[in-house]
Amino acid sequence: MFYPVKIKDHKGKIKKVLPSKKLSKDYWENYFGGLKKRVPLHLKKRGRKPQDLTSLPDEDRNGSSGNDEYSLD
Repeated sequence: MFYPVKIKDHKGKIKKVLPSKKLSKDYWENYFGGLKKRVPLHLKKRGRKPQDLTSLPDEDRNGSSGNDEYSLD
């Protein structure tokens, strides 16, 4: 249950009243709306797609061009 909220100005006069029905409606829409927007981790796409290795020349398929000084091949 939400109680009505009274918003006052700096002089103490009531500027606005938010009814309990509106507060309740806004709360539950926000609560369930946030759940609908979330995507489970196993459905999220992370990172870039892997490159198609068939389109690369033979020397690039191994990840090195063959003329690296520190090659482990």
